[in-house]
Amino acid sequence: MNPVENTENAIRRAKIKIATDPEMDRRVLHDSFEAMNEGLANHKAAPPQRPLRLKALSLAAAAIIVVSIGLVAIQLGTPSHTRSEAGPTAKAPADRLSAMSINMAFRRGGMDAVDDLAYEAFASPTSQSNGLSVQKLLSESNGV
Repeated sequence: MNPVENTENAIRRAKIKIATDPEMDRRVLHDSFEAMNEGLANHKAAPPQRPLRLKALSLAAAAIIVVSIGLVAIQLGTPSHTRSEAGPTAKAPADRLSAMSINMAFRRGGMDAVDDLAYEAFASPTSQSNGLSVQKLLSESNGV
């Protein structure tokens, strides 16, 4: 049973006689409409809620913009001479005379190729910057 039927049944069981007149009906209806209008006037409209998908999409777009700006700033901030145009770096004599490079030189041309590799390594500008000569280095390494 719904509330209206419950109310009607309660009134019938109690045998209450209620007489209403049109004036009373108008007054009750007028009061209820007035209360409804006051409630609507006092109710502040809530801001529309954005769906979670739109919030996630705007957050992803903001992240992409920030990352792209960062990448552009890094690319523009790098001097042009440090990019890929830079030539090969000079190797130190110890790097040129590693076991692998000596082995490869020996396989290419035997002992003559190993001698050429050693001469190139000790004649490089990096080794002459400290004032050492090939003879001095050879004498120190051989103990002669």
